[in-house]
Amino acid sequence: MKPHQSSLLIAGGVTLAAYVVPGVRLLLLPLLYLNTHLHEMSHALAAVLTGADVERIVVNTDGSGMTPVQGGNILVVASAGYLGASMFGAAMIYAGRTEKGAKSMLWALSALLIVSMLLWVRGDAVGEAAGIGWIVLLGILAATLKGKWAMFGAQFFGLQQCLNAVTSVFTLVQLSVGTEVHSDATILYDATGLPPVLWAVGWTAFSLGLVGWTLRETWNPKLRRAG
Repeated sequence: MKPHQSSLLIAGGVTLAAYVVPGVRLLLLPLLYLNTHLHEMSHALAAVLTGADVERIVVNTDGSGMTPVQGGNILVVASAGYLGASMFGAAMIYAGRTEKGAKSMLWALSALLIVSMLLWVRGDAVGEAAGIGWIVLLGILAATLKGKWAMFGAQFFGLQQCLNAVTSVFTLVQLSVGTEVHSDATILYDATGLPPVLWAVGWTAFSLGLVGWTLRETWNPKLRRAG
């Protein structure tokens, strides 16, 4: 394993541990804002692709969010938040195999956030400011990082999205057992009759499987030579 890969896993382990410590978790709020923007943007993109109208995206000060839509395929739209954040993260990890791919992904993510901010994000000043901040930061990193630093940056943010999606879904599993908290899983329960915990567990399995597969494909030199 290369040094930057070891550093990435160490950084991922530290942040994963921090997610379960309430006081320390506040330090990760900027990363949570990015995850929420991507989560809600995934809902919005799925809504557009299935013929729905997106009313707005709201990213709240506490890091939560919502994306009210009208119409579309409820199964696809409701599932797209957690699955979409994981897929964004996996794409960033995979693109980070090369400097060119890493820089292109950072630019692309900044551009997608610009589109989301212009079209949909409304309602919470802190959430809007966080979106603008991430647009600027990702653009600066794309323009200035080079070599392994660019690769590490893209893969770090990608891994954070996958880990954040997984920890968020784990929280959703807890909320889905014996509670009436409104969530993507309860929306699908109302639509299909399948228990919320079933949806939450399925999304968790997908997220864990995707990040594992992506790291394997990205870091296994034998697989890269065979391709």
